[in-house]
Amino acid sequence: YFFCVCVGGATIGVISGALKGQTTETGILRGVGVGAVAGAITGVQLIELVLNGEPFSKVALICSLVNGKIFMEWVSPAVLKAYQWQISTMETGFREISDIFEVNTDRGLSQDTIQELPSYEFNDAEAVAPCPDTSCAICLQDLKHRESTRLLPNCQHFFHMRCIDEWLTRQGNCPICRKDVF
Repeated sequence: YFFCVCVGGATIGVISGALKGQTTETGILRGVGVGAVAGAITGVQLIELVLNGEPFSKVALICSLVNGKIFMEWVSPAVLKAYQWQISTMETGFREISDIFEVNTDRGLSQDTIQELPSYEFNDAEAVAPCPDTSCAICLQDLKHRESTRLLPNCQHFFHMRCIDEWLTRQGNCPICRKDVF
């Protein structure tokens, strides 16, 4: 009787493990293996619950096997690894992200060339008349009083210094009008 319950539990575990393994990154084979072990353990626990006379616990145990809650101990490391992989790809720097439509990868300016561009300290009082738009088009943040800005000579657009310097390492043109910097 004990053997039949363990084999029955392992069979149910194999089926539900294969289904869970297919829907996660763990794979079908690992899901089958984990399901077989979890099903056999569930079968043993089911026998123990029958001997102790706890009917509601039996139902909860079988439901947790079928809906996959029992697999979370084995699947959690794989889910955590996938989550960490997604987060690490989101944290890549601006320079590491490649443009899929970009044909020429050497279009940015050198650091020496960027440093030759004029830089200014932003002044709230002087910004109203010549430039009504006082936000950086790259980061979309308003320029603050006494903040370092850089002016592009050909088009007269200005940006936060850190934003435009990072942009110009990849692109040699203005992010607003696309005119070449020099």
